[in-house]
Amino acid sequence: MEANQKQALIGVICCHKQQDAYQIQSVNEFYLNALAAYGAGAILLPHHLGASALNRVLSQLDGVLLTGSHSNVDPQLYAASHHEPRLDPGRDRLAFAIVDYSRQQGLPVFGICRGFQEMNVALGGSLHHQVYLREGAIEHREPETKDFAVKYASQHPLKLNPQGKLAQWLDTEQIEVNSLHNQGIDQLAEGLQLEAIAEDGLIEAYCLAEHPFFYAVQWHPEWQAAQNPLSQVLFSQFVAAAERHQQA
Repeated sequence: MEANQKQALIGVICCHKQQDAYQIQSVNEFYLNALAAYGAGAILLPHHLGASALNRVLSQLDGVLLTGSHSNVDPQLYAASHHEPRLDPGRDRLAFAIVDYSRQQGLPVFGICRGFQEMNVALGGSLHHQVYLREGAIEHREPETKDFAVKYASQHPLKLNPQGKLAQWLDTEQIEVNSLHNQGIDQLAEGLQLEAIAEDGLIEAYCLAEHPFFYAVQWHPEWQAAQNPLSQVLFSQFVAAAERHQQA
């Protein structure tokens, strides 16, 4: 960061959780640590922001990170009727408003796991709610272990779109990623460009091509973001886009 350049400020969406009798707005510190590793500051975005307040806050931010979560996007939002036991309607509302603002104003947005899924749904796409039951599916679900090194270890390869941003950033045709998800993309929203796909055909990264930075991945690059080469590329590109937005 140059001496006269202000620290990029990234809004990080909160999740609603219950702890004992308390209702909590929370963020996993993996995401905050990842932003800090690339020189960005984090501002937490709770669900209680009304439309006017949210627009005022977003106008002062340089980017937004839509994190992973144990909750799922409400199926009604993509015209599905199955039951989901873990919903977070406040997050759905906030994320959709952020995506709408980002698309209109060019604010950089980076989506991870749930963020990847909700960005697609917000633009009109749909989800599979049990990707592991698809015909020919490989294993995508979270390993049953408390050892983070095992939980976040690389689990399967992805083929990159040779014309995509990630292929250009990495100068490669294939990567290995971790996998901690039950749901995934069914129909990719109109206007989104496929960036990476698993060997069973599941889309795992996309972007909005003409946007300054509207990028989303199904895996979890926040784990060891300062050490993992793939995570380094994603977070450095996101923070660089946020810095450009600040300067503009």
